[in-house]
Amino acid sequence: MIIEILPANGQPGCRACGSERVARAMHVSGYDLMKCHVCGSLSTAAQMPPAQARSFYGPAYFRGGDYADYVGDEAVIKRNFSRFARRLRQWLPRGRMLEIGCAYGFFLDVACQTWDVEGIDIAEQAVTAASLRHGRRVRSGDVLASSHVAGSYDWVVAWDVIEHLDQPRAFLTRAFELLRPGGLLALTTGDIGSPAARIAGRRWRLLTPPSHLTYFTRPGQQRAMDSAGFSVPSISTAGYDRSFRFAFFRLLGAERFERLAPVGSRRRRWLETAHLYLNLGDVMFVVAQKPGAVISP
Repeated sequence: MIIEILPANGQPGCRACGSERVARAMHVSGYDLMKCHVCGSLSTAAQMPPAQARSFYGPAYFRGGDYADYVGDEAVIKRNFSRFARRLRQWLPRGRMLEIGCAYGFFLDVACQTWDVEGIDIAEQAVTAASLRHGRRVRSGDVLASSHVAGSYDWVVAWDVIEHLDQPRAFLTRAFELLRPGGLLALTTGDIGSPAARIAGRRWRLLTPPSHLTYFTRPGQQRAMDSAGFSVPSISTAGYDRSFRFAFFRLLGAERFERLAPVGSRRRRWLETAHLYLNLGDVMFVVAQKPGAVISP
């Protein structure tokens, strides 16, 4: 399904830092990407309000859209989430945790061994699947309009989510509101200022508008966190295990991938089971803290 994305009204500002000092930097997949002269982040010149996001992030997004087969890659995805959870335990291995953008609940499956977990996602079908294991602890909706109680959580986490959001700074303000004093926010997102992204240019693997609406630099991420009231004790990088199916799907595109490895073929079965860990240094792993009790790894 093709979803029509609303064009921005006039020239958009920087979604990362809020500056209006932006200029067209490149045109990718039919969309202008605007570069901020203050923080260097890029913003897609398009909007995706919640009603359109619910349609865009339907079943086709997770199978044949941005992913070859998200559910089929469950085991590999959980390897990444187990690695993330180990990092979070170094900061605070207890308390209530809300995952924003929980999708099919794979991180919740891992995190529930340590934390009292809940999740929310705009993708209704994915949340329905997650609720089979997590019940009413997961819900479908927009966190900016949700009924989650302010000051209720020790952790808010969002893995590869903030770049998809129409209002990332409003999201950070909401995360700040939901956390208890001293609570922690952890997220991952691409780093458009990384050497790998600069070398790849317009061919960078994470330049995927309109799915990705904001491409943060580290200064842009810092400014966004500052505006929400967070301190940022740690910005590092995140590596990922990826199935060969996912890697070749993203490299070749859906049609060429299907020709290379038809469903049921021996080659397809191999691509589905083989995986590789890579850290190209172009994904940020950010831990931010709401002022309050001092927490350190």
